[in-house]
Amino acid sequence: MSFKNNVFINCPFDRKFKKFLEPIFFTVVYCDFNPLISQTFDSGSSRLFNILELIRNSKYSIHDLSRMVSSKSGEFARFNMPFELGIDIGIRNSGSKIFAQKNCLILDSKKYRYQVALSDISGNDIEIYNDKIQVLIRIIRNWLSSQNTKSKPGPKIIWEEYNEFKVDFQETLVLDGFSSEDIQNLPKSEYIILAHEWVKARKKK
Repeated sequence: MSFKNNVFINCPFDRKFKKFLEPIFFTVVYCDFNPLISQTFDSGSSRLFNILELIRNSKYSIHDLSRMVSSKSGEFARFNMPFELGIDIGIRNSGSKIFAQKNCLILDSKKYRYQVALSDISGNDIEIYNDKIQVLIRIIRNWLSSQNTKSKPGPKIIWEEYNEFKVDFQETLVLDGFSSEDIQNLPKSEYIILAHEWVKARKKK
């Protein structure tokens, strides 16, 4: 898909966040957009260069800032997400006409927390999903729907379809010889491909 359909996803990729990351991917795909994520395909390439390329190639981006604070004593806060948000805003304001079209959705799991950790964006509209997947799906669906005139399915339908996909996804991979551990460690890019295939087949029915 082209620049106008790409959505750069800037979110935690650990197992704890997986229950939110997968519905983010699915919602973006179901709304006829293409999620782009940073992954290591070549150990000799720069991860930062890869991130820059993905941001440049995406008209839209989703930035989750919920890991800016540590969750327990001795744990470091995660600053990759606000760093990549800063890169995205910088590219958007670089003076390029095409990059001036860029649009982003900033998410956090708790209200007002970002104002303490990242006060420079306190004037921006930050969407709060309160660690609830259905709320997250609704926020992303409504934001993507506002980007063009093409009608999108309602949040309730996307939530129900996501749950159908989860069952089919698991069953398909088990039949293909994947163990539980294999499924847990499936590359994000492969998950996105399978979501695209499932949604395409589903919408043909």
